[in-house]
Order: sequence, then C-alpha cells, then structure tokens
Amino acid sequence: MSRRIEIELTSQRPDGSWTWRAAGAREPKGELSGDLISFAASVGDELTVEAEFHMDGIEIIEVFEAKEKRPMPETLEILGSGRDQPLVTTQLVSNRKNRGRDRGDRREDQDRRGRGNRKDRDRQESRREDDRPKAKRLRPDRAHRQRLIESLPEEQQPVAEKMMRDGISSVEQALRDQRKKARDTAQAKKKAAEDAAKAVEESAEPKSPEADAKPEEAAEPKSPEADAKTEGAAEPEKAQKEEAPDSDSSDDFLIVAAKLLPGMRAAEWRDRVEAALAGIDELDLRDLRSVVVASESGATDEDAKALAEELRAKLTERVDREHAEWLAEVAATLADGRMVRALRLSSRPPKAGVPLPQDIVTRLTEAANAALTSETPSKRWITVMGAVAFSPVRRTVQPMGIPEKPDEELLAEVKKLSERIPHIAALFGVESTPPPKRPRRRAGAPTASR
Repeated sequence: MSRRIEIELTSQRPDGSWTWRAAGAREPKGELSGDLISFAASVGDELTVEAEFHMDGIEIIEVFEAKEKRPMPETLEILGSGRDQPLVTTQLVSNRKNRGRDRGDRREDQDRRGRGNRKDRDRQESRREDDRPKAKRLRPDRAHRQRLIESLPEEQQPVAEKMMRDGISSVEQALRDQRKKARDTAQAKKKAAEDAAKAVEESAEPKSPEADAKPEEAAEPKSPEADAKTEGAAEPEKAQKEEAPDSDSSDDFLIVAAKLLPGMRAAEWRDRVEAALAGIDELDLRDLRSVVVASESGATDEDAKALAEELRAKLTERVDREHAEWLAEVAATLADGRMVRALRLSSRPPKAGVPLPQDIVTRLTEAANAALTSETPSKRWITVMGAVAFSPVRRTVQPMGIPEKPDEELLAEVKKLSERIPHIAALFGVESTPPPKRPRRRAGAPTASR
C-alpha cells in the first residue's frame, strides 16, 4: 500500500541515482532511481514522493515537483473620511411596496450567479476530459500470507502477523529498542548498586591496631556493615544475570523472524502477482514493473517463476500497445493544433528510453518555434516554455523572437527553467543556474500545511 511522504535528497551517485532520508529526521532512509526525477534537483532538496512500504524496505515509485509558494496579493489601504462615525448603523425601511421588487431582484442575481457557476463547471469538465484517466493502483489481497501464518506453529504466528502488518524492518527496530531498554535498565541497577556499596564503605569505621595484631579474632563473624558491603558488591552481578533471559528471548525472536522472512516475502509476492495478472489492463505500469522486479527474490519455486514469466510477457505486450497509442495521440493532438498538450504528452512516454519518431520531433519543434515570437504575450510564453522545458525537444526549439520588454513574471520563469533550456535563457540574458536550495527544516519542526 502506497502513501505520500516528504523526503530530503542527501547525495547523488555517479550512476545518476540518489540517496534520501525522511525530511528532518534520520530514519527512514533509502535510495531512488534518477529516472524518477524529471526536473532539476540537487542535494538538500525536500520533495514529495509516492512510496510503497514492503517487508524489506521502502520503494519510491513517483516523485512530484515541488510547488513554489504564491506571493501574497497586493492590498489597498483604506484611509476613510477621517470622521468619527459608529461602526454599525441601522436604517428602518418604511415603504413596504418595494419588498417584492427587492426579492425579485435577488432571484435574478441568484439565477445569473447559477448560470455563471454552470459555465465554470462546464469549462472545468472539458479540461478534465483532455487529461488522461488516472490508472488504478495495485491493491493485493493477503490470502497467501494468511495461509502461511495459519500453517505456522502457534508460537511463531505472532511474529509472522507483525511482519505482515508492519514489515520486517519494524520487527528489527522493535528488537533494537528492546535491547537498548534492557541495557539501560541493567546499567541503572549496576550504578545504584555501586552507589550503595560506596556509601557503606564511607560509613564503616576504620579497623583498630589491636584487631590487626590479633589474627585469631579474624575468624569472628562479620559485622552487619561488612555483610551489607558484600551484598552491595554482588548486586551488579545479580542484575546482569537477571537481564540475560530477556536478551536471550529477544535473540530468539529475531531468529524466528529471520527464518520466516523468505517465506513471507514469497507469500507477499504471490499475492501481488495474482492481483497484477487480474488487473493487467487497468493497473498503473509502475506497480506492474515493481512486481516484475520483485520476482527475483519472490519467485522461489517453478509455479512462481511461471507466473513471473506470464506477467513479464503481458506487461511487455501492454507497454508496446500503449506506446503505439501514445504516439498516435501525440500526432493527433498536434494535428488538432493543441501544441502545448502535445508537448506535455511527449514528456510522458509509456516505454522509457524509446525516442520519438523524427517526423513528430520536427513537427513539435516547428510548432513551438512558431509559438515563441516577439509578439507572443507573456502568459503564452510562460505556458509554452514550461511545456518545452520537460519535453524531448527542449534542446531543439529555437524561438523566432523574444518580447522587447519582458515583464518580471516572464523573466522569473526563464530563470527558473534556465538549467533545462539554457539556449532560450541566453536569449533573455539569463545565465543557466541550478534552482535554489530549500532551507533545511529543523527536526521536530511542524510542516507547513498545503
């Protein structure tokens, strides 16, 4: 099951992958592929991601570009007349004949507002129809995992249930916390015993010379103070012996969890692959690919390997089909004159790594060049440039001209996208610079609400 979390990029590796950790914290942490980040990013950035939590760790499946904060709107200061007047005034209406006309006027105003709202809703619905339908996410059952738990001995079932519910990483973390608590308790008891023994030594009287000169008196019974001293010295050893059973039980718990891990992984993968095969034509491609990747460790027997091969073949067939549909949609959208949507569609291919055909690249480039002229308004410039910056033709687009006096909003957008379209930024006299780093949030600081 996936959910959105905030992460912080901690480093970038030579192969393009990134390492991350939870924003403002040390755990959890992991790594993600560089192909998931389609925008400019740098170490220290905080991003919103879609993550899936499995038994063997956290898998990042989608990364969202951070939205910039909108500036506060300009406000006008109300000066007033300067006269001291009451804040609330009342006026009684004496003529009752105009009440019906007032009610009629209000009805007409409500009708006009209703018609306006319907027009807005129609425009919103037409925009929604242009967008692709959102694919379903993988929601596997727990039949195989539950069957595995029921087949285990009764003493191992609680461990397996916790692994299924929270994952193996949470079990290991719980064991670490338990060991740390046991160590802290043993150290506290040991320190208390040492303090008690030290207090007994300080309160005991020194031996007299006569006692040293008479060895026969050494055989006399020990004093109560000496007995207390002896008991105090024995307390640390006793405390350590008392803590030993808890440590052994924790180790046994971890041993059971480690033995159950391969079987739980295989059962989880079997649940996922069956759900993937059932919804092969509707599920998100990222979820299907994640099941195929997990088959290396989850497919342990011949039946599981056969399921993995079947899923891999059906996934390849679906990707090829959707890639052909995607190319046809880009070409049709471009033929309809919807150049911006065609650019945005071209940045989301179903099959990664496959380039666009040269004829579509040429048509997209020519359409974008014709849309970016010195006569194009700033709003249109910003829209087209934003679509170009994340499309496959971002390096081939050459504007036919730029506005003579670009406004601040356009210049800010050019500076923001300068790293992805440096040749266009150079036309405005803007140097290619990476996006500014976000300030790091202190651990425990509240996250700003969106």
